[in-house]
Formats: sequence, structure tokens, C-alpha cells
Amino acid sequence: MLNFTRLYAQSGSTSKGTEFWTAYMDHVNTATGNSPSKMILYITSDASTSGSVSFADGTTAIPFTVTPNTVTFVDIPPAEFLGSAGQFLKGIHVTSLKPIAVYAHIYASSVSGATLLLPVNTLGKNYYSLNYTQKSNANPSYSTFVIVATEDGTQVQITPSAALTTGQSAGAPFVINLQKGEVYQGLSLTDLTGTRIQSVSTTTGTCKRIAVFSGSTKLGIGCSAASSLSSDNLFQQVYPTSSWGKNYVTVALMNRPYDIFRIVLSDPATNVTLNGQPIPAGSFTNGFYYEFNTNTTGTVTNTISADKPIQVVQYTPTQNQTLAANCAVSKNDVGDPEMIYLSPIEQGLDHVTLYSTGYYNITQSYINVVIPTSAASSFTLDGTPYTLFTPVSGNTAYSYAQIPVTSGPRAAGGAGTVTSGTHNIAASQPFNAIAYGFGGTESYGYSAGTNLQDLNEFIKLQDVQTSAISSSGCAGVSYKPRISIPYQTTSISWDLKDGNPPVVDNAPVIVDQTQKGNVTIYSYEYPGTPIQYNTAGSYTIVATVLNPNSSDCGSTEDIEFDFSVSDVPAANFTAQASACLNDNVTFTDNTNNKGIATQTWAWDFADAANSTTANPNTATTKNATHTFTKAGDYMVSLTVTNQNGCSNTFQQKIHINASPQAGFHYSATDCETRGITFTDTSVPGEGTLSKWDWDFGDGTTEPTHTNATPFTHQFAAAGTYNVKLTVTSSTGCPNNITQPITIHPLPQVDFSLPDACVNDNTQFNDLSTIADHTEAQFTYLWDFGDPASGTNNTSTLKNPLHHFTHTNGFSITLTVTSKYGCSSTKNQQFTVNGGTPVADFTPQNSGSLCSVDDVLFFDNSNVNPGNITKLVWYFDAVNQPNQSVTYTRDQFPADKIYHHNYGTITTATPYTVMLVAYSGDACQSVITHQVTVKPSPTVTLTPIGPLCQEDSPVQIQATPANGVTGTSTFNGAGVSTSGLFNPTTAGPGTFTINYNFVANNLCTYNTTMHVVVHANPTINVPSEIHLLDGGQVTLNATASGDQPLTYHWTLKDGSKATGLDHDDVAQPIASPSNDITYMLTVTSANNCPKSAFVDVIVLKAPVVPNAFTPNSDGVNDTWNIKYMDSYPNCTIDVYNRYGEKLYSSIGYPQPWDGTYRGAQLPAGTYYYIINPKNGRKVISGSVTIIR
Repeated sequence: MLNFTRLYAQSGSTSKGTEFWTAYMDHVNTATGNSPSKMILYITSDASTSGSVSFADGTTAIPFTVTPNTVTFVDIPPAEFLGSAGQFLKGIHVTSLKPIAVYAHIYASSVSGATLLLPVNTLGKNYYSLNYTQKSNANPSYSTFVIVATEDGTQVQITPSAALTTGQSAGAPFVINLQKGEVYQGLSLTDLTGTRIQSVSTTTGTCKRIAVFSGSTKLGIGCSAASSLSSDNLFQQVYPTSSWGKNYVTVALMNRPYDIFRIVLSDPATNVTLNGQPIPAGSFTNGFYYEFNTNTTGTVTNTISADKPIQVVQYTPTQNQTLAANCAVSKNDVGDPEMIYLSPIEQGLDHVTLYSTGYYNITQSYINVVIPTSAASSFTLDGTPYTLFTPVSGNTAYSYAQIPVTSGPRAAGGAGTVTSGTHNIAASQPFNAIAYGFGGTESYGYSAGTNLQDLNEFIKLQDVQTSAISSSGCAGVSYKPRISIPYQTTSISWDLKDGNPPVVDNAPVIVDQTQKGNVTIYSYEYPGTPIQYNTAGSYTIVATVLNPNSSDCGSTEDIEFDFSVSDVPAANFTAQASACLNDNVTFTDNTNNKGIATQTWAWDFADAANSTTANPNTATTKNATHTFTKAGDYMVSLTVTNQNGCSNTFQQKIHINASPQAGFHYSATDCETRGITFTDTSVPGEGTLSKWDWDFGDGTTEPTHTNATPFTHQFAAAGTYNVKLTVTSSTGCPNNITQPITIHPLPQVDFSLPDACVNDNTQFNDLSTIADHTEAQFTYLWDFGDPASGTNNTSTLKNPLHHFTHTNGFSITLTVTSKYGCSSTKNQQFTVNGGTPVADFTPQNSGSLCSVDDVLFFDNSNVNPGNITKLVWYFDAVNQPNQSVTYTRDQFPADKIYHHNYGTITTATPYTVMLVAYSGDACQSVITHQVTVKPSPTVTLTPIGPLCQEDSPVQIQATPANGVTGTSTFNGAGVSTSGLFNPTTAGPGTFTINYNFVANNLCTYNTTMHVVVHANPTINVPSEIHLLDGGQVTLNATASGDQPLTYHWTLKDGSKATGLDHDDVAQPIASPSNDITYMLTVTSANNCPKSAFVDVIVLKAPVVPNAFTPNSDGVNDTWNIKYMDSYPNCTIDVYNRYGEKLYSSIGYPQPWDGTYRGAQLPAGTYYYIINPKNGRKVISGSVTIIR
């Protein structure tokens, strides 16, 4: 594991500042024409400010304003474009009232490059141009560097690493003189990496700070040929060598096939390791840089360390390029070349406001972050914690993240502001970050923000009271400035820039001495009285130090310290003055930060004795919560520290009220639907009780009670209920208690009412139940409503007997009590029937009773008072006196009609029917009637079918049993009244035939039968087909019907067919030698046949006579052409030797008789053309008329 020393950002040495210089570097697309390049500035800050962009050539300045956490766009005029090599008065100067971050972007459609700009106070005097191998699909294109002077009288020495287009040779130093705002642009056809650029002293002063930019007008990175290699311009501001560091962690760019890195040396004797492995000195190109890629290391992250300052540059290749030996092209990525200067671990920042551009057509932006693992949990993105960090491979003291973020708008240009694309990242410790993004053949990338402190020469402030050393100050605090330099000096002149003369110390005393690698750092203290700044603002201290080791910059050196002094923040927070025990109390920061963002919050809840891991006594978030578990007063404090390290503490007392103690009891009666009394026993903790909220756990709603008066509540159902009482004290603090209450069920009382008459001992039966099934522990109390019976009017038996003293109605009451004392009562009205019932009934239709039908009896039995309770029927009392049917009162039919069927008989039979009617067990009456039942006929129908639709009609045979005579009638589809069924009339389907027979005794028999009719197949076949003699033809027959179908071809008379290749297929091939008629029979799956006929006409070749004698002798008087009648559509034309048509005919129904227009033609030879058609060729020849 590698451990790096980190320096916190020194105010005035970061990428935020109030003064910047840049230039509109050369681009392959000029600033004019059809597709011009453009330059735009993105300006952002975490504070409101204003400023202007001015131009050294006198172009009108552009004012701007910045709203916190937004980005302001400023378009640079095309006139500032540097279109060639040389020296120009075209510096671009950005100034603001408060620190800002500035990004510059040069683009032409998708040829795009961008950089983070560095404030003037961070610029240096010694630089190296860092570019890349110049390979491009545009010709010409150049490797480029630009120098901008920030002061008049600036002298710069340039030692190019490659020949410049203006004639300067590689390795040959030359000097240029620049005034403030002047720029020098160097161009080369090859890589300018390693070009040294130094600000040197002149005879009139010391070295001046300069801004240096490196890049390319257009460049591609990949294995493809230059002409087919998509390319981008590169544009980055170079870091001065004084800000280079010794330790770097690289992180691959998201979703790219590989990344390229160059490690650049400040001293060829530097020892460098890559992932812990030394890099041989001979591996460095020109002793200056070493190049590797992520395919070589095989890791997302790489750790680089050196014993002397180095710079690391990250490159992304052209899209779709690979490192394969055969240069195979991938199609899986987007984005073109970009160059990003990485910051060393030593130069981190703990908060950055950055901008992720969308120009020109960026589709996805990212931020790569490297942070100490111990601080990863504190990292926030736009105020929201971001925790998806991964430990760096082989160096777990650091972690990294590749974070997708939103981009700014893609539409180009125009002054204005936007919020999209602006991001704030912060953590408790410094981190390194780069911002980048990709689109189709386009990319951008730059440092998100960086610290640019000279790691060996710097000034800081030492607090006189605490001795703490810081990079910024607080108003009202006394400090001693302290300078650290890598050599011993004999003279330091301190200029506090306060209007007073510098304080000169010609005998400075070393107050501290530290070793940084092989360099000794000496610290000296300001000799004057401590300084104190009472007004917040930006301040500068310049120490002019005598350097015993004189350099190109002379024997003295100015070390400038720009820093800010902020007001001490006014710490404050809001919270409720009092709370309840175990409340989660919220504390809201209300600090006035006096214009400087708060860096840390430290809460102390004065509750250390009760602190737990889940509920700690301290917090470090902006707003906090804490739960107090004991009542009392607590002095809560908040200490806030701003970004300058200025802190303040605010205290506020919080009172935690004691909670009341809830309690209650309830009455012992606990049956469902019965009122239960609840009595409150709660006591207050502080104050008095103010309200009582009851929840009975049964879904009912109880209004809030405002006093402790006892009350009742009924539970609608049995069960166990969790009754909860919440009491609230006058301090607003609640407390609750929950008690389970078991509610017992009530008996569900029920009993049967017997049927009884006045002479009976009446039996009552209990039918009561209970939900808990404790019926065995029931107790009973019956009241029969018969006080005349004396002590017998009540009973405690489960199923008692009672003899009623008279008839009419009684009120029967049963009270049942459960084992838990829960009672229920049921009352039913009961009638005691009279003792003399009257049996009575009437047979229905007694004159026409047939055995197949039920005999119906209408009951008219009665008793007064009361009801008939039972009927007993004897339907054949004489012959079967022991067979009866009993109906109790609950079975009596509503229409009082009772049915009986006497079954099959063959002769008319008389029956004696007896009815016994009861009004109680001991009270009955009897009546009888005679009925005669006639026998019903039965008939057997002979089944028919299944039938085919084209079958002949079929007679349905009906045969009555036992020789019974009568009248038969049929009806239904396809059947006559006499029973003749015609399947053709019915059609296909299943048909119900209804049959009715009326015997001579007028008893009837009815039945049904079903007949199935299947459809015959249908056939489609030509009725006539013509065939040339000796040829063949397919008989194209098709058929439909119930599948499968079978086919059979025969001759018309049914004999075996000849001239067919098959006789069992639908479409056989026919080749008869003479005319013939075929018959096709198709049979369905249901064996239903269908036939059709085909006449095949064999067309014989016409036999044309070559002469005939039309002399009316009856022999050869006409030109008879044999077989011509078989060609009804033929054409026949006859010509004389002059080509004159003498005869023409369509068809040849009447042979030619040798005439023309009714006159005989003379004897001679004539010529014919015959077209038989039907596939036969035209016949031509001559015919002679002989007379």
C-alpha cells in the first residue's frame, strides 16, 4: 500500500480565481467560412459575482454576471482566432470581483477540445509543452503551443522539441519579448511534446508569469491510417512545473476500449514506479516521457510514484479504434481524442463547482474522482451523498468512482446562463477529479478543478494564539505570516500590500526545517508585529527572497501569497424549546455564513451519558436529529467552520419533559354486546393530563375524552381485544398502555316447537349453541306461559315435557346461561291444537285416471283450534293395508295436492284410499274414498338410420303392446303424420320425431325418437373434356363432404373403367383411344355416395380428301372431311390460285359443295387452310374439283 502526503488547498493557489488569461488557439476550421470554429467560455462559481471578458486588441469587452451554481456562457469574437504561427496582440483577459472557475472550449461541430483555465496567481515561469503524436485526417494540421504574457516586459525563452513552421530548429533555444496581452503561437507538423518554455529575467526586472497552452489543430489517436482516422482538436492549459507532484492515481475513462497515459519528467534522473514496479530509465522517450495504456496494465486504476516532480497526461483514442495487431475496428464506443492533464494527489481540493458541457453534441458526461478511502463516505454530488466508490487496485488507502452526470445544453453559443450541467462536488478531505464526456466522433475533458500550489515555495498564516497554520484567515484573528523555501536565505522583504513600506529582514531566522525527499524546506517567520484583518476580503502578501542560487530569473525571487479573510460565521440553529421523552428532536442549522460556505458542522447534544451507536451524542451533518431518553435540561451546542477554517459555536437549552404513565381497569362482566365499564388510573409525568384516546381494538371509533370519568363500551363480538389507552399531558407528551380483554360469547338460544294437541304431554327440545362450544355447561330456565298449570309452568331441564291445560296460543320462553354467566333469552309463540281433527280429501279427475299418470288427491283436513300436524296416506288400503306414506306439517305441500302413481296395469283396477289426519300424538281422524285407474298403453318404435340425404323415404314402424288399439300420430322435420320419413326433405342433421298414441280407452302414450341424416358429398367435374387422339388429359374433379372421402371411377354402366392410370383418386389421367363416358362415385366417411359423369371426346385427326365431284350424281358431291364435326370451333378457308377467298366457315356443319356465291366453280385445283384448334396444328393443302 502506498501512502501519500496531501496538502489542503491554499487560498489563491487553486483553479478558482479573479483573473485569467487565455487565447483562441488555432483550429483546423478557421473562425470564418461554411463550418467555422468557435470559442466559448463557461464561467461558474458558488457565489454571486460579476466581471468582464476583455481583449488585448481593443475589441469591445463583454460584461458578465454569475449566479451561484449556474454557468454563464460567453462567446469569443471570431477576430480573436489565431490562424497562423507568430506573435499577436490577441490575449483574452477574464476578471471578476469574486473567485470564479472558468473553462474554455474551442469547437467546430464535432471537432472539439476544452480546458480548465488557471488563475494568474497560480501561473508559473517554467513549462513544458505536452502534446501527442501528430496524426490526422486533415492536411495540414499542427501540433501547437500558445504563450500569453500577463505583464509588460515579459521575456520568454523557447526550446522547441521539433522544427516549427516559422523556421526555428528542434533543440535550438530562441527568445521572444511580449507585452501584456500579447500571445505567441508555435506550430509544427510533428509532436511538440517536450518543448521547454521559460519566462526569463530581463535587465529591467524579474521573471514574469506566463500562461501556456498546448494541443493540436486536429489529431487522431489509433491504429488506422491517418486518412481514415476520425480526429479532434486538443486544447489544454499547461501546469507550471512548480505545481507538479510525485504521486498520481489514474482512473480509466468510462466506456472506452482503452486509455493512453504519458508520464513526463521534470528531471531525467527521476526514479518512477508504475503500480509498484520501477520503470527503467531507458524506457523514457528522449529521457522525457514514458507512454503506457490500460491494455498493458490490465487495470481500471494505476498508481504512479516518483522521487521528483512529474506530470501525468491522460489521452483517450479515436472511437472504434483497438490495439489489436491487425488494427481490427470495433463498433462499440463513441468519442474522439482528448488530452487531460491530471493533478497529483498532493494538489487536491475538498470542494469544486464544475461544468459538464453538452457542446457540440455530447450524449453522456462523467466525473472521475480519486479520494482517500477514509473520506469516501463524506463525498457529495450536488448536495446528495454519493457512495459508489471502489478501492484503488493495489492502493486501498484511496478509492475511485466513475460518476455519470447530466450535461449542459447541446445547442451552441450565446451569452446566457443555465443550471443544467453545473455540478458541486465536496468531501471532508481533498480529492482529485476530472470532468469529461463523449458523443459521436466527439469528446471533451479537463480537470474539474485543481490546487496549483508551488509544493516547495509557499507562504501560510500562523495563528498567534493556537499556532495553527492555515491558507486563509479569519477576521479579527492575529497571524504571523510564514514562508517556506527550498534554500537558506539572508534577506527577505515582506510586502503586506497594505500601503506601508515592505518590512525588510536582513537576518532571517529559520523557525522550522523539514525534509521533503531529497529537498530541505526552510521556514521563516514575518519579523514584524502580528497582523490582523478586521474586514473580510481578498489579500496579498509578497515576499521578495534573496536566492543564493541565482537562476535565469535573477538572484531574487518574488513569492506571492493570495488569500482570503472571511468573517467568523454567526452560528445558530432552531429546535423546539421543549420535547417529550424519546422524541426524535430535529435541529436545523440557521447559521449566517457571512458569504463563505460552511465546511463542517459539529453538534453536541450534551447527552453523552446516554449515547449509543444508533443514537450518538454528536453529529456532523448540516441538520441533525437526536433522541433524548431521559427527562431534563440539555445544553445543545453547534460549532460551524467555514471554508476558510473560521469557526463559531452557538448553544441553546432544550427541555425534555417526563412522560405520563398510562393505566386503566375494567369491570368484571365481559360478555359480548354487554356494557363494560372502563376506569382511568393514569398519572401525569409533568403538568396535568389533558386528553385520553381509547382504542378498543374492535374497529369502532371512540371520540377523544377530555376527562377521566368512567364510561362503558360494548364489544359486538366475542374474542380477545387489545385495548389501548393513550394519555397526553398538558406538556404535549403522550404515553400509552395496552391490555388484552377477553370477551365471552352469548348463548345462541333456540328450541323446537313440537306439534301437540290438548291431550298430549308436549316434548320441548333445546337447540341452543355457543361459539366456544361449552354447551355442556349451560343452565336452563323454561317458562311455558301456562300459569294455570301451577308449579309445572317452569322447568330447568334441557328437554322438558309439559301438559297444557287448554288449547290456543302460549308464549314459550327459554333463558340459557353460559359457564361465564352470559345469558340470552328466546321467546316463541306456541299453539296447542284441538283434540278432534277432521280428515277430508277429494280425488282429482276421478273419471279419467290412467296408470301412467299420477293420481292427485286434494287434502281438506282441519282442526279447531290449531293445525293438522300429520297426515298418513294408505293408497291401497284393502290390498296393502300395511303400506302407507306419512307427511309431517313441515312436509305438507303448499297446494295441498298429494301425488301417487299406481304403476303398470293391464286392466282397469279399483283402489280404496284411506287418509288418517292428526292434530297431536293422541288426536286423530280417518276418511276413505274409492278410485278406478285405467291401464295406459305402451308402443315400441323401430329405430331407423343413420340415413343419407339422398336415400329414399323410410317408414317408421310403431307396435302397441298387448294388442291395444288406438290412433297413432307422428310429427317433426321430414316426417309425415303416418310416419314416413324423407331424408331429402329433412336435410342433413339430427332430428327429433314426436310420436303420440291414443288408445281406445283414451289413455295416451307419447315418446320421441332421433333420426340422423348425413349429407351426400358434392362433386365438381367438367361434363365434357376434349382430348387429341393419342394424347392424355387429367380429369380435374374436386369433391367435398364428411372426411375422409373415397373415390371410384367406372364406365357409365358401372363396369371397370379403361384408359385411366388410377380409378381410386380424385384426378386420374385419362388416355382413351375413342370417345368415352366415365362415372365418378365419391363416398363420404358416413358411407353416403354421390356420382357424376364426364364425357371425354377424342379428337381424331381430320382426313381431308384431295378431290370431290360435285356433279349431282349422289356420289362425292360434297367435300366431306372425316372427323371435322369433332372440331366445332375450327375455321376452314378455300382460295383459288390467285389468292381470292372462295369459301370460309367456322365449324363445318355443312360440307362444301364446290360453289361460290351460289354459282358452280369450274373444275380445277383449289387451296385450303384448315385450323382445327383444340391444340391441333393448321392443315393446308389443295383439293381438286372434278366435273
